[in-house]
Amino acid sequence: MAGSQHDVEQLLAPMIKKRLYAAVNRRVAAPEAITPYVADHLRYMTDLEERGLLWASGPFVEPGVQVGDGLTILNTATADEAVTLLRDEPLARRGLRTFDGPFLWELREGRIPVRLNASTSTFRLG
Repeated sequence: MAGSQHDVEQLLAPMIKKRLYAAVNRRVAAPEAITPYVADHLRYMTDLEERGLLWASGPFVEPGVQVGDGLTILNTATADEAVTLLRDEPLARRGLRTFDGPFLWELREGRIPVRLNASTSTFRLG
């Protein structure tokens, strides 16, 4: 079903259009070289999350690999800020990982289901 430019504009109008910066992280060292620094990496990423700078991050799943290639989406005002955060990540800083990007990315569609039970302070994703 084809649509006009007007149709497109109407469909885009209510969308969030949240702008973020996405980067693909690439492992450039053997897993055994990375393993000693996994805790540093996780602490760094958790700190970014707590500061509101990390929107989402995680590995592309490879059985038996804790930290391999992955995707990171940052909530920064500029690409320069995103580059600084990516370069300061402990694995990147040690030359064990590099990244492609950051790319300006716009959230338009999707659903993030969260079920919160206030009475028990529990939640479920999905």
